[in-house]
Amino acid sequence: MTRINKISFVFVFLFGLGTILRVWNLGGLPWGFFRDEAALGYNAYSIWLTGKDEFGISFPLVFRSFEVFFLPLYVYLSAPIVGVFGLNDFTSRFLSSVSGIVALYFIYLIGKKIWNKETGIFTLFVLVISPWHIFYSRGAFEGNLALTLFTAGFYFWISFLKEKTGNNFFISTLLFTLSMYSYQAERLVVPLFALISVSLVAKDLWRVKQKLIFPSILTLFLLIPLLFISFKAGGYHRVFGVSVFSKEGAPPGWIEGNNASFFVNNNVYLRGKQILSLYASYFSPRNLFFEGDFDKQRSVENYSVFYSFFLPFLVIGLFSLTKKSKIEEKLILTWMFLGPLPASFTADPFHTYRSLMFYMPLTIIIGRGFYVFFQDVKKLFFWRNLFLIGLVSVSVLNLLLFLYNYTILTQVTRASYWDYGYRQLVTYINSLDIRGQVVVDDPSTEAYIHFLFFGKVEPISYHQEVTNLGPLDYYYTNPAEIRPNKIGNIEFRKIDWPKERGDSGNIFVFAKGLLPESEYVTDPKVELLTKIKYPDGTDAFTILKIK
Repeated sequence: MTRINKISFVFVFLFGLGTILRVWNLGGLPWGFFRDEAALGYNAYSIWLTGKDEFGISFPLVFRSFEVFFLPLYVYLSAPIVGVFGLNDFTSRFLSSVSGIVALYFIYLIGKKIWNKETGIFTLFVLVISPWHIFYSRGAFEGNLALTLFTAGFYFWISFLKEKTGNNFFISTLLFTLSMYSYQAERLVVPLFALISVSLVAKDLWRVKQKLIFPSILTLFLLIPLLFISFKAGGYHRVFGVSVFSKEGAPPGWIEGNNASFFVNNNVYLRGKQILSLYASYFSPRNLFFEGDFDKQRSVENYSVFYSFFLPFLVIGLFSLTKKSKIEEKLILTWMFLGPLPASFTADPFHTYRSLMFYMPLTIIIGRGFYVFFQDVKKLFFWRNLFLIGLVSVSVLNLLLFLYNYTILTQVTRASYWDYGYRQLVTYINSLDIRGQVVVDDPSTEAYIHFLFFGKVEPISYHQEVTNLGPLDYYYTNPAEIRPNKIGNIEFRKIDWPKERGDSGNIFVFAKGLLPESEYVTDPKVELLTKIKYPDGTDAFTILKIK
């Protein structure tokens, strides 16, 4: 087999494996379906059928759900998928899954474009089996779409720098712009990346300025809606709502009663120090390779972002990039240093979702590290073969262990973090012949989105029900929470059990731990209809009926 055929075979194998890992049983794994996924899916469903979101707003520039504003591209691109193939877990997650698959192709092209085909293969290999990318490609994550758009934009940008064609410039700026319509982090990273990139290649851009006039004007035109919404509460509320500056109380390092030193108890200084500390946490090997995200909804049991055996190759790759001066390598390092910046301004430590932009350049660098190491050992036939055998063996073992932890262990131990049980709850409630009211004990009123999604509630009828909330009057300007508390005869609120346990004909739903068994097992007027269980056998929901 020739060298070219070998590379082609390995590419097809890796790409096929990566596709399977990201699309197999997509509708059933994860077992749960998180509320943000349901919000994206139902809004896509509503847009397709009515041209309006869940609140009846026609083609919004940002979408609302709970207290969150999210950017529109994921919903609009998902709308035809959900509309044609139906509203379900698979169709809601499909766009993110496809985004992950497309990213596999572009990361190979980036490695090939900057260095050679072999480096492209190694970078593809790293991304195919990386825990972070498999995980985020299997849920409805708009950040994964944004990352793929940026990655593709990066490829066309470096292609433009090599070939100086107007088409590559236009495609890259278009993709960068679209990424800013997909997820909040890109709204900070893309402008900074563009500014630094232009400063690095200003002379080259000036030589071909005639080719860039029309694409630049068109890009500015496409940014107008984003600029418009950025000055309204709907455009910036989410960003400021999670920033370190929005948190009440003294910042870390504040010394109570210390009036002597302005610099010690200076809020700006301490917040800046906090941001630097958060930024540094994203470069921690412990976080990247061993511990991972503290939030159990954003990680896999026993796994971090990368496998631990990737660590030495990251070091080799970084050393390789820093000792050279290719403009493309400088841009990868720029991407790497900008990646964790948006997440560093938020109060949550090592938030993997908000820092997705960080892990793609690291993946490229690790892939480059594999290639550089392989080049050093391949001169010796014995060591070359030993390296390849060892790499394949360790990779297969790590991937199999990861798949076990992801497909089984995580689904059992972290089911509640993924809103497991709502599908079964809605199916059961809809199967009942209900003469009274159904009341879901849900003070936060976030459960409503699951009833809309799994109940496939007709958007037109639901729009009439939420008009009393008045979102049309302040949709973009008032960041206060809009949380519907009623769908037909189903209410979402805090249940006053001592008062309501006598309401004959009503059905009450309690989530885990909200109502002790002693409150109903001995009451002859209360009938236990059923309990919905988590995979570990504990109670997810208790459904009671008043006789």
